[in-house]
Amino acid sequence: MIQISSYGPWAVVTGASSGIGRAFAEHLAAAGLDLVLAARSTDRLEALGAELSRAHGTAYRVVSVDLGTPGSAAALIKAAADVDVGLLISNAGTGQPGKLLDQPLADLHRRFTLNAVTHLELVHAFGRRFAARGRGGIVLVSALGAGAGVPYMAHDGGAKAYVQSLGAALHHELAATGVDVTVLAPGNVDTPVIDHLGLDRAAFPVRLMPAAAAAREGLAALARRRALHVPGRTIRLANRLVPASWWRRMNGRMMGQAVRRLAERELRSCGGCATG
Repeated sequence: MIQISSYGPWAVVTGASSGIGRAFAEHLAAAGLDLVLAARSTDRLEALGAELSRAHGTAYRVVSVDLGTPGSAAALIKAAADVDVGLLISNAGTGQPGKLLDQPLADLHRRFTLNAVTHLELVHAFGRRFAARGRGGIVLVSALGAGAGVPYMAHDGGAKAYVQSLGAALHHELAATGVDVTVLAPGNVDTPVIDHLGLDRAAFPVRLMPAAAAAREGLAALARRRALHVPGRTIRLANRLVPASWWRRMNGRMMGQAVRRLAERELRSCGGCATG
């Protein structure tokens, strides 16, 4: 098993302000890597970078960017052009439960940019850099069950399925260049996304695992040159044994409940939205 630090002195982490992205940043700083931290929240990134610098003596660079907008990936790539990046953690993503036909097309395009196009653009740019130097590592964060289809989140699940397929192919394609690629497919990880999506924590099939554990497993899978890793032993075994149709039904039930929960939350927030 290779050491994560052997990829190079700097790592780029997207979606670094919270959840799995923040956990990746914490693990990498503890391993001695300097960090390019990317997300929309400047204050949270600055606070995280300063905290990790104090704890581990590492350098950091904050890139405030909305990766759901066209051209934003190019801005991040440019911001990291002058440092020796050897590792890319392409983690940023989002989702919005609901029926596809009820959602504005502009919103769907924006989320597709974040959930798929940005991963492609970052992999293309940093993958070329890594291949030219003869070594590098890439972790793409997808989602468990995306390949089976996710009712009431069909669009975002489809984008995540693209990321999983992209990473699986590049794992083979880039191996000869010295670039390792792993897809992390979390399904039962405790992050703020669960509340954002309106999901019921009690409805998950197995106990939620900490984001730190998921990130740690993702880095270990990359070091072992695995193409795909599902964090959590129980959910990983279930993913191997349970047919896709079961995941589709379960995810459809959970997402359907999330849609109703979000609608109730919105109704409460606007006081019933009564009109006179």
